[in-house]
Amino acid sequence: MRNLVILVLLFSQVISAQKQEKILFIGNSFTFYWNLPNQVEKMALEQNLFWDVYQSTAGGATLRDHWQGNKGLKTKEILSQNTFDRIIFQDQSTYPIKHIDTTAYYLAKLKELVPSQTKLYLYATWNYPNFPDKKMTNKDSKDIETNLKTLLSLDSKIKIIPVGRAFDMFSLQYPAIDLLSDDQKHPSNNGTYLAACVVYAVLSGRSAKGAGRRYEGKDANGKKIFYSIVEKSVATKCQSIADQIIFVD
Repeated sequence: MRNLVILVLLFSQVISAQKQEKILFIGNSFTFYWNLPNQVEKMALEQNLFWDVYQSTAGGATLRDHWQGNKGLKTKEILSQNTFDRIIFQDQSTYPIKHIDTTAYYLAKLKELVPSQTKLYLYATWNYPNFPDKKMTNKDSKDIETNLKTLLSLDSKIKIIPVGRAFDMFSLQYPAIDLLSDDQKHPSNNGTYLAACVVYAVLSGRSAKGAGRRYEGKDANGKKIFYSIVEKSVATKCQSIADQIIFVD
C-alpha cells in the first residue's frame, strides 16, 4: 500500500510539473468554423501538451471590432482580466489586402493590453474565388502573408501562422479535395483540420503527423458531440502539408 501511495504522489507531481498553457484565439468565422480552437487543444492533448484554449470570435469581426467591442465582443475585457501564454490574432480576411494600415493600428492597440512575455501570432488566411479585390490573383494567398510580414517587419516578436500558404500547397497537390465550404469562402471540415495542423505545428514546434482525425467532447448536458471528423486519407495529407509548410519551406 505504501508503494502505491508513493507511485500516486510521483504521478501527480509529474502531471503538475507539465505546465498548462492558456491560449487565446482572437478572430472571426475563419477562426471558429468547425471548432478550430477545440481541435488545436485536442491535438495538443494527444501529445501530452496541456493547452487550455479559449476564443473571442464573432462572424465577420475585424480587429477594430475587437477593440471597439462591436458585435458583442468582450476582447478588451478578456485581455485586461486574464493572462495568456499565447495569443493568435486574425483580422477579417480582406483587411491584410485592402486595409493593412487598419490591421496594423488595431493590432498595436490590442497588444498594449498584453504582457510582454506573451507569445503573439498572426493567422494568415487564404485567398478564395470571390475575394473582393481585383488585385488578387485567385491563384494563391501569398499577398496576404506578404502584407502581414511587411506589417511585422519591425516587430520580430510576432510570428506568422501561414494557413493560406498551406491551403495553396494542398490545393495544388490534391485539387479534388475541397478545403472550402459551399460558399467557396469559409473553410470546410477538411480546411479547418489543415488549419489546425498548421497552428499546432507552429505553436508546438512538432509535426502534426499521427494526430487523430475525430475530436469529440460533451455538450452542456453531458452528451457526446463531435467537434470534427475528417477521412483518414485526408488527415494524413493535411498533416504532411503542414510539415512541408512549417518544417521544410
